[in-house]
Amino acid sequence: MLILFSMIFFSLNIKSWWLAQNFFFFFFFFMYFKIPMFNYFLNISYLFGMDMFSYLMFMLGIWIISLVYISSLNLSNIYLNYFNFLMFIFLIIFYFCFFSNNFIMFYIFYEINLIPVIILIYGWGYQYERFKAGFYLFIYMIFFSLPFFSCLLDLNNFIFMFMYYFDYLNSLNFYYYLFLMMIFLVKMPLFLFHIWLPKAHVEAPICGSMILAGIMLKLGGFGIYHILMLVFKINLKLNYFFISLCLIGMLVLSLVCFFQSDLKILIAYSSVVHMGLVIIGFLTLNNWGYFGSLILMFGHGLCSSGLFCLSNICYLRFKSRSLFLNKGLINIYPFLSFWWFLLCSSNMSFPPSFNLFGELFLLISLMIWLDYFYLLYFVIMVLMFLYSLYLYLYTQYGKLFFNMNYLIYINLSEYLLLFMHWIPLNLIFLIMELFC
Repeated sequence: MLILFSMIFFSLNIKSWWLAQNFFFFFFFFMYFKIPMFNYFLNISYLFGMDMFSYLMFMLGIWIISLVYISSLNLSNIYLNYFNFLMFIFLIIFYFCFFSNNFIMFYIFYEINLIPVIILIYGWGYQYERFKAGFYLFIYMIFFSLPFFSCLLDLNNFIFMFMYYFDYLNSLNFYYYLFLMMIFLVKMPLFLFHIWLPKAHVEAPICGSMILAGIMLKLGGFGIYHILMLVFKINLKLNYFFISLCLIGMLVLSLVCFFQSDLKILIAYSSVVHMGLVIIGFLTLNNWGYFGSLILMFGHGLCSSGLFCLSNICYLRFKSRSLFLNKGLINIYPFLSFWWFLLCSSNMSFPPSFNLFGELFLLISLMIWLDYFYLLYFVIMVLMFLYSLYLYLYTQYGKLFFNMNYLIYINLSEYLLLFMHWIPLNLIFLIMELFC
């Protein structure tokens, strides 16, 4: 904790993007080598502790923030101090969220996380509609916040404040279950409550999209994992409804992806489909589902963030995110087209992508829970493959709409950014024992 607060004061004096980015890389490897891999609960203090889930999500957050600096090199140095301060605030919030043992403390920082995200959208967004997108985000998150807080205060009568408490309560009814779960399902987001995500991605800068897709959605999954410890018994009766809603929503949104003309909106709907798989994995309440959700959350954080970086690279060259204008890229940027192929193949869970293992685990989990649901899951997997293929083919082939003389070359730093997304996404399967 002392190191984290020291970093905030140090960030105010950093005058270089690369120095700030290297600072986060240093902190990532410091955490990696300082804390050995473990598969048990590690108590840090009375209020803080970690298990493998929280440790991996925090490490993912540090990695994504370090890559945010590479993607934001085109921002003016005038606002570098404000940007640094915002990134370190994100790091502090992730620390308190993922390592907190206390539900009240977790809830406070879970909601505070909205403030820097909205500042990113308002301060570095592209168009006037960013204010509407920030309003949507705020309303969706806050609407279920007060019922959740009221439930926590009522549960305090049971002396229930700690997140790693395995004595399940029998007195919880349907309303408790709904209010405790919805605050996290909305952030995942759950189908029918997902409207805020495409709007936020479209209006957010690349740094905001990377943080939203890479780590902010994972806070919802982390909250569901701990709340299920509390509502375990009633979830056995009510999880059928949410799993059915997720499967129907994934099927609908997979079809919606074929009718999108904006790169960011297509990738955002793809994120909703993948997060639906994560929700299903947690609600099936077995080890296959738990590990599958953890693996898919980790893989999606890297894959979706990388796709948003690719869409931003095209936007900086063509000044548009339209699929109708971003065509024929393989003729002018063949090496960039190669990276489109790698990340689109990872998005469709092509081996050796980490997403492949997560989806296989979730398939087994769903077959154990209810055997005939896997048929619908197979249809969804085929559609996920097809819309990823559609994204790649539509952008790489076709007639070029721009004069090649006016196009900007691809920087080496942008290739480095894509490389740093793809390498951990496809080579971390070599150390799969860390997740199981």
